[in-house]
Amino acid sequence: MARTKFFINLIFVTSVLVTALALLAPVSLAQDPDYDAINRIAQKMNCPTCTGINLADCRTQTCAQWRDQIGDLLAKGMTEDEVLDYFVNQYGTQVLQEPPKSGFTLWLWVLPVLMIILGAGILFYTMRKWASPAAAPETVTVTPGPTASDDYLSQVEKDLDFD
Repeated sequence: MARTKFFINLIFVTSVLVTALALLAPVSLAQDPDYDAINRIAQKMNCPTCTGINLADCRTQTCAQWRDQIGDLLAKGMTEDEVLDYFVNQYGTQVLQEPPKSGFTLWLWVLPVLMIILGAGILFYTMRKWASPAAAPETVTVTPGPTASDDYLSQVEKDLDFD
């Protein structure tokens, strides 16, 4: 009987502890950094070791350290823009997936648009020129008169005449 009571109490205490841990787990997870915010920032940054891969998709140790550093900066209360500015100040603009839209790199954004507009203008002008009717050639009136070819034709007709 005493053993049964002991096991019932043990099961009760264990279930209370498991329930308490289950209720406290979300509180401890809420203190962890926001993984969505970390990934959102990491997608805007280049991997420092791999070419053409963003920080969120790369699985190198360096990228893991940078993602942890992003989490630390967010935990300190920095905004996304402040975190990006921090990394730009540390490593330069090459850490960004998109070049900044200011200064010299503004041409990287403007030049393709200008080229598309220029190409469309040239294409429009060329197609319009092709579609316009060509100028009619001048009509020249020739007055018939004796020529060398007429004498030649009359001689040929004479030679071919078998009569």
